[in-house]
Amino acid sequence: MTIWIDIEDLLVHFYSTTRPSGIQRLCFEIYRELARSHTEDQPIRFVRHLPNGRDFEEIRWPDVEQHISNAVSSQHAAVEPAAPPAASEPSALELPDAPPVSSLRQWGRQLPADVRAPVAAFVRAQTNSGQALRASARMARMALRAQKHAARALLDILKGGRRCAGLGGSGALMPAAGPVPSPLQGPANDDQPVTGAAPSKIVNGRPIQPEPGDIILSIGASWPGGYYAAMIAAAKEQYGVRFAVMIYDLIPLNWPEWAVKELRRQFIDWLGPIIGLADTLFTISKATAVDIVTFAAREGIAITVPRIVPIGVTFPDRTPLPPIQFQPYVLFVSTIETRKNHILMFRLWRRMLNNLPREQVPNLVFAGKIGWLTQDLMAQIENSSYLDGKLKIVESPSDRDLASLYQHCLFTVFPSFYEGWGLPVTESLCFGKTVAASNRASVPEAGGDFCVYFDPEDMSDAYRVITQLILEPERVAALEARIAREFDPPSWADSAAAIIAAVESGPVRAADATAPRVGSLSRTD
Repeated sequence: MTIWIDIEDLLVHFYSTTRPSGIQRLCFEIYRELARSHTEDQPIRFVRHLPNGRDFEEIRWPDVEQHISNAVSSQHAAVEPAAPPAASEPSALELPDAPPVSSLRQWGRQLPADVRAPVAAFVRAQTNSGQALRASARMARMALRAQKHAARALLDILKGGRRCAGLGGSGALMPAAGPVPSPLQGPANDDQPVTGAAPSKIVNGRPIQPEPGDIILSIGASWPGGYYAAMIAAAKEQYGVRFAVMIYDLIPLNWPEWAVKELRRQFIDWLGPIIGLADTLFTISKATAVDIVTFAAREGIAITVPRIVPIGVTFPDRTPLPPIQFQPYVLFVSTIETRKNHILMFRLWRRMLNNLPREQVPNLVFAGKIGWLTQDLMAQIENSSYLDGKLKIVESPSDRDLASLYQHCLFTVFPSFYEGWGLPVTESLCFGKTVAASNRASVPEAGGDFCVYFDPEDMSDAYRVITQLILEPERVAALEARIAREFDPPSWADSAAAIIAAVESGPVRAADATAPRVGSLSRTD
């Protein structure tokens, strides 16, 4: 039995950025561990989508791993508090509720991924170039970088077009010069380009030929494009393969106010068919498993018992790093977006500054890229002069930046309304730091007994919990001592091993589709 791992979304993501999002970070780490588990008895192979949207072709994982690892490790900019842009938006092809570009966005979504990714990169580069030139002369260098990225994207549009036309080429999503730094995120190390030998030809343009009983494994974001369920159904019928898929959360379905309208439509169209096709259904938390079970029962979809995969940790290296300049501080690691509830922390710190002596109030640090639907929050931050200097924003921090931030903070906060897991909570605990966290969805699963919790919709409750940690450092010390004694997180190797064990054991069907059970995978299952 061969496990064929679909990594299409990872290739598309890393075409125009060197910084993984939560899903891409998780996928990359698990893919690396799955690749290491390859044996003659249990072959592991990697695939991407052919431009026809119907077939898979094999891809060389070592080349992909090398380029992504080099790109991510090149991010070593010093930690600096960053001023946010006046209006933070997603890429031009993803703008929510923007009539002037809706037709362009709709057109862009019809393009094959080989062309769609460089087109999006070109549009982003041109947009950022104009914004940089308008902002100030000091940003001219950034504008020149953006123009270089635009030129590179134009070249890759041609390469992708050649591949889609069947004229060969190694694929536009991983250009020979290495992953393209995202101009949207202001590549600080453009003078230190990604190094390493150019990859070999990693695709051949021919469909794979799996054997009956093989597994197609999809643990990435496979909902964009609208064709994936049909692609999997065709593969199951043609080759007799089994299908395993990971579901992270049901945010677009259950919380439409936090999702782009077009994304929500795609996600809903994808979810029902894909869980019905799955022979093995993975989730990253019990909370998501319960949501899936509820959805399937409501829609009358027969599904396998969801299997919960233990989530590993991204920061195994705890080498001491020098502290940053704005100490003492409380840390909030997350993309800045509405669902993460940054506004609660902003208002809570404003209340503390009104109620406590200023010297007793530590700085608040937001570490993460600025997402969408945050214009009102960013305006409030700017109008308050960043809470008179008490609020710092470290935009798009590197892994080294994050390690330093975690190591030297007083504690972390995570007030999110809803999470599929809550990776920053686990990361914080890995650095021995407790978390004042939301008591919603999967967050308590990630934090266990090592955190303190509050209602993310109750300012008084959050204020009580967080000020207690600030004013009673002995409580923080006690929690940190418990973390040091008892916290033992799973590794990414544990995650990969659980996935392999589940697909090898075969599907587990619920006796009653209206009330399916939830299964858990331990490190030894």
